[in-house]
Amino acid sequence: MRKFVFAFAIMFLTGLATSFAQTTAEAEKRAASLSDKMIKELQLNNFQARKLRALNLANAQKMVAFEQKFSNNPAELDKCIKGVCKERDTELESLLSTSQYSRYYSSRKALVAHDKQYALQLEKQNGRAAKTMVSQTSQESQRTFPKPEVAVVKATSSVNK
Repeated sequence: MRKFVFAFAIMFLTGLATSFAQTTAEAEKRAASLSDKMIKELQLNNFQARKLRALNLANAQKMVAFEQKFSNNPAELDKCIKGVCKERDTELESLLSTSQYSRYYSSRKALVAHDKQYALQLEKQNGRAAKTMVSQTSQESQRTFPKPEVAVVKATSSVNK
């Protein structure tokens, strides 16, 4: 019985760790994509770019957590995402110059659309990867790998002349 409980606990923790790693990687990819676009469009210097990357990573992690938590409640999810965007706006206002912030503010909808599109693309890729790990038909579940061939080593004579 102890072995069963121990094995179950290990399987549960492994699944939890894998899920956490996937969400962290997804948040990092989303933040990098959005940051690259913003840095290019707003012409940020290195200091601003570093701060922006950290800000976008923190916000992307919040968004991914909200997306998982409220996946069944789109209204609550939208409310939470808008709250994260408002926080980002406030922080960007102190980070960016006046002209940069006005450019950001005017292109904000396009940036949010870019992030949503990128998130959907990641979701499709992750869904496809998950489906390939599970056999879809009984034929696929019975697939076998070819037997390895035996390696033949030929002896060579090395004669020094």
